Formats: sequence, structure tokens, C-alpha cells
Amino acid sequence: MLPDHPKKTMIFQSLKEFILSQPRTKSPEYWGPQFKLTQADIEHIYNHFLEVERPQTAEQIARQVITFRVKEEARTVARQLKGHKIYRPKESYEVGESLVFPSLKFANGKVVSQRTGYNPQYGSFNVIAVELNGKTREFAADLQIDHPLNDLDVETLAQVEEADIEEIVEAFGHLVVDHLHQALTEHENFVRLADEWFVKGLMAEVNIGHLHLAEAVLEINEGGPLPPEEILPHLDMDPALDLSVQRFSLNYALLHDDRFDEVAPPGKVAWYLRRLEPNEVQAVPERLRYKPIPYDRALLNSQLLLLERELDDEWSEFAAETGPQPVVFTLSYPHRWAGTIPLSSRIRPLFPTGTSPRQLVEFIDDETNETFQGWVVKEHRYIFGLKEWYDKNGIPIGGFVHLKPGPKPGTVYIGYDRRRPQREWVRLASVQDNRIKFELKRRSVGCGFDDLLIVGTDVVAAIDALWRRAENNQRSVVSLMAEIFPELANLTPQNTVHAKTLYSAINMMRRIPPGPLFAELVRHPAFQPVGDHYWKFDSAQWQS
Repeated sequence: MLPDHPKKTMIFQSLKEFILSQPRTKSPEYWGPQFKLTQADIEHIYNHFLEVERPQTAEQIARQVITFRVKEEARTVARQLKGHKIYRPKESYEVGESLVFPSLKFANGKVVSQRTGYNPQYGSFNVIAVELNGKTREFAADLQIDHPLNDLDVETLAQVEEADIEEIVEAFGHLVVDHLHQALTEHENFVRLADEWFVKGLMAEVNIGHLHLAEAVLEINEGGPLPPEEILPHLDMDPALDLSVQRFSLNYALLHDDRFDEVAPPGKVAWYLRRLEPNEVQAVPERLRYKPIPYDRALLNSQLLLLERELDDEWSEFAAETGPQPVVFTLSYPHRWAGTIPLSSRIRPLFPTGTSPRQLVEFIDDETNETFQGWVVKEHRYIFGLKEWYDKNGIPIGGFVHLKPGPKPGTVYIGYDRRRPQREWVRLASVQDNRIKFELKRRSVGCGFDDLLIVGTDVVAAIDALWRRAENNQRSVVSLMAEIFPELANLTPQNTVHAKTLYSAINMMRRIPPGPLFAELVRHPAFQPVGDHYWKFDSAQWQS
């Protein structure tokens, strides 16, 4: 007969391992989609604010919720065990006696039989058979050895160590944060700014006088940007209040006053006087204004879709790339004219804007290390402030511009394909009889460029007048194509035009992304594909 093995009933090898295995709060399911903040949680959070009297991040509040839940569960365990006999291997039990087994999720069982057991290592002991959930299991009794289960009592099970809470916070804190933002938003007593929360009743008073002073401080500083710490000393707020309370209260008041703009990159706060922002930030430059054009996207085959992706127009609806990466983009006429960068799908990750509609960033020239400011205008998909840099470096339409992440948030390196200036053939636009004309002329170019996209003009004012005329007459996309296409075709012996060239040229007359332009090429019989994205124009098929 084989000896009994009492260790078969000893599931846990240490008291700590046993305790940590029990709580439901250690389970991923507990903090998963079914988790919701209760009224008790909300009251605990509110009381926590009353105790600390300063704003808290979502992560700090999540820690409070987790601590509260873990300790509450420990108290519940203590209540469940109170008055019940806990199974311990060293003790004796009688048939018919009821036991509770914390190691088995606090299952209750009844001793149904008892026999003698023996093991050479542990000597003699008893083996009790216990009926648990309709099944009979055996456990050691009268086992006189050191074992962690022998030390279990109500007080031990109710203990919560700080290390245990840290482990849960690290594993599940981010899940609680997600629930927090939604739950606290539904309670009017709580106020949120970015990732911080506070209680309305504890905020400092910021009156109209304080706001007027803040406006004056920013105006003296050329509009900004200034962090709240540099504005507060001028406002004569209650010095007894914690600085974090003053800062939170001021930020909240400025955020709800249309005179002020929060323009710092995510994670920081800086304020700017809106009326002193550049005009091109307050209102979209007219050449960048795009009115959505309905079209049948099913007309675009896979090759045209790939070409659209290559052009990466900011008004092409592509999902943003994941994470900031170095980007090379080709400068289009509207953005060269406005001194802007398109906030396209590949460029957007370099300029994370958080909740601020406008954001100041710093560009660093990757050759000279000179810096200059740019303005990210999230809603209208452009970054303003590049005109002087474009002019200084002679960046042509179709020129390659390089962007890559800077050394800290809110900074971006900028550069271009530098080379010795060479005389290149460039498509130059002019105006004759209120129509756009193109001709090839040599121009000095000191920047790498896409030969299919490069266009230019020596008569910007005349092109602008032609653009306004087209705007006022509400000319359709296809009518502009019919005017521009033959002019471009005359520049090549084959009388063909590449789709990229047409896209670049037509944007001198109207802001149009590739999608609706390519759809018209496919839809209208006057435009005929000849391969490799080149097209011909059949005037006989044209109907205006």
C-alpha cells in the first residue's frame, strides 16, 4: 500500500501566496468590461478630495479606488469567516462538523468520514473526507508539521499589504482610469482638465477681475505663450491655497473664456491671447479652404488608390500612422502659397494635439539648428508658420521636405534635399484671356523635387485673380480639368498628362484632393488612360 501524501491537499506553499491567490480583485475579469464605479466608490473619491484638498490625476484616483476595493473585499472576507471554523491541517475534526475552506474560494463542506493516514516523512495523521459541492475530497487532519495554512485566521485573511495594492495598480490601474473618466463626467461635482480631476467646491475663486488681469499679462508678453505659473503672481489670489489648486482653477477659468487659447503640447499647459494669434491661425488661409466634393469612390481602382495614398493629401481620409516616424512629403501649391504644412495621415503623429484645437510647436532646422514657431490647426488640417523658411531655402512646389521627431514633445526637425542649385525645366503657369496657360522654362532649383509635381508661376497675383474668378463662378472640377489638361498635354510630345501632374496643377485653381479628381478622370469619357497613370484628352468626347 502506498503511503498517503498530505501535500496533495496543500495547494499553497506559502501564506503570502495563499492570501494573494484569493481576492477577486486580483482577477483580470474583476477589472474588465463589467467593472463599474459604485456610489460607494464615488463617495470615497469625493472624501479623498476633501482630505487632500488638491487636484488629482486619473492615475492617483484609480489607486484610491483600487485600495478602497481591495480593503473592502478584505473586510467582506472577514465578515464571511466570522463565526465559522476555518480548515487547518493541524487540527482535529469530527464527522458531521462543518468547515470553511478559504483556499477553495471559501467553500463550505461537511466532514463525512475519517481514517488513519501515514507517511514516512510526516508520520501518522488523519485523513478526513469532506463533501464539497456534491463531491467528496480528502484533506489532512492532525498533521503536526509547519504549514502556512495552520496560521490562517480571520485577521490574517483580512490583512492587505501595500505591496499587494501596488501589484494590482500596476496590472489593472489603466483599466480603472478608463472607467473613471466616464463615471466622474456624469457627476457635476467633479471637474476635469486634461488628465486631472478636482471638486468644484474646493476650487479657488477666479472672477472677472482676475481674467482681465490675465489678459493684460498676456498682452504685455506679446500674446504668449505663458504657463499658468507665470500668470498667477500677477492675480493676487489667496496665498493660503495650494499652488496646484490655484493653477487648476485658473486653467479652468481661462479654458471657458473665449479670449484665451491653450496652445502647449500634450502634458503641458501654456496660454495665448487669441486675438494676437496670427491671422492665418484665426482664419483658414483661403487657398487651403476645401469644400467636400461628393464622388463615387468605387470608380478608383487599386492603382489609383495606391497613388492617392502616395500623395497623402490632408483631405484624403486615411487613418493616421501609428506613432511618430520620419516623413518626407512633397510641397503642394496651396501650402507653398500659405506657408503651411499639410496635417496628413503620415504627418499627424508628429504633431499630437490632445484636446487643444490650436497648438504651438517648435521647428528645428536639421542643418543649421535654427528654431522657429509653427501653429498646428487641428480642425482644418494644417500647420502654419513655414513661409519664411520656404522662401529662405527656395523650396519649390513639388519639393521634398523632411520631418522627424524632435528632442522633446512639441519639437520637430525640418529639412529638405539640399543640393547645389541647378537649372531645371519647370512647368510655369501664366494667365492669358482669363485662362491658365503652362510653358516649360528653366529655373534654378536647389532642392530635390518630384518631377511630376513641380509647377510654379512668376505671376502669383494673376493666378490668385483667376482662382477667385473660378471660385465666384463656382466652376466644377471637370470644367477646370478640361481647361488645364490640354495646356499640360501640350508640354509633352505624346500629349499625355500624368495624374500627379494634373493634381498639382489643378490645385493652383481650386483646392482638390486626389479622390474626386481621379474619379472624374475615370468617369468622364473625354479622359482616356494610356498606362502608368498617364492620360489623354479627347476633345471630341468633351461635353461641358
